[in-house]
Amino acid sequence: MTSAPRLGGFKILTDVIRVSAVSPGAAAHFPATFCRVVADEKVNLPYLTIVFGGHSWGLNLMVEASEWQKTSKAIKENFGEIFTSNSKSAVLSIFPHKKNPEIAGRLFEAFDREGLEPDALANSPSALSVIINEELITKASDALFEPFSFGPYRTPADWKLAQKGKEQLYKEVVASYQEKRPKVYGLDYHEGQDLVQIKLRRQNMSHVGTSFRGFARLGLNLTFLATGPCEETGKEILAFCLPGTESHAYTQIIGRIVPEIQVETTSPVVILSMNGPHFGDRYGIASELLAALNNHNVKLLGLSCTIASITGVFPSHQFEPAIRAIQDCFDVPSITKKD
Repeated sequence: MTSAPRLGGFKILTDVIRVSAVSPGAAAHFPATFCRVVADEKVNLPYLTIVFGGHSWGLNLMVEASEWQKTSKAIKENFGEIFTSNSKSAVLSIFPHKKNPEIAGRLFEAFDREGLEPDALANSPSALSVIINEELITKASDALFEPFSFGPYRTPADWKLAQKGKEQLYKEVVASYQEKRPKVYGLDYHEGQDLVQIKLRRQNMSHVGTSFRGFARLGLNLTFLATGPCEETGKEILAFCLPGTESHAYTQIIGRIVPEIQVETTSPVVILSMNGPHFGDRYGIASELLAALNNHNVKLLGLSCTIASITGVFPSHQFEPAIRAIQDCFDVPSITKKD
């Protein structure tokens, strides 16, 4: 039997509300406009994903329960009833995943065995985050101890005892100022990637786990992962990025494990990732980035913001204008190519 991968730990964010929105059309400016409306209300987004489904934009975001009333009012006034919400949501984040699809695969399979249906998910350079119903958080955290090990914590009870009194560790204090140019620690990029998008029902999301473990056996890095709602009721778009050099192999894996499913691939794409000292606790970060991308006519294909990090997917030929857009609104000390 394969030994369980050892992870550093996991965090749980509660007292948040999930919002899922689908744009009424495919206008390129919609994500920036939507995020600007939220930022104008001084609402921080600890979790945000944006996926383009070809005919519309799908957004999943989390807002603190105390911010929900003014957030929902602003969205309705500007866009109408384009969203659904769940007032009993939580974010479960495991770390570090090191871009290893084995971690995502094991998580999918563990949830599937326990009958847990994630509402949304995304990765950052450091963590893999899943949105689930808050009532299921104990069952979900307990399920992690079968596919993973967590250092000295051998059981869920061990972990809970060690975390006692640290319940607010995940929550950050909202920054009391707004820098003109927010700082980032560095900008990393991956070239020659393929963006893969699969449209499927939420209850079937966990079934993709076996495919992800197949990607791991090929030694592939999972450089982007996010889900978003789409215009087809009851379905979600699962978007992820893998090296384009192995497109034939991973397409075979997907087709063999998840037959008769529509798979769309965009190639080549580039992945840009960054984090900064206030990315997790300052409103307006995403809207400023999206506005800068629009100003440089950069086409966004996907975005995930979670655990104080932002990861974006862009057509490879727009790599340089995407860099310029980021440098326009952030102080970027270094740009590093990743293998």
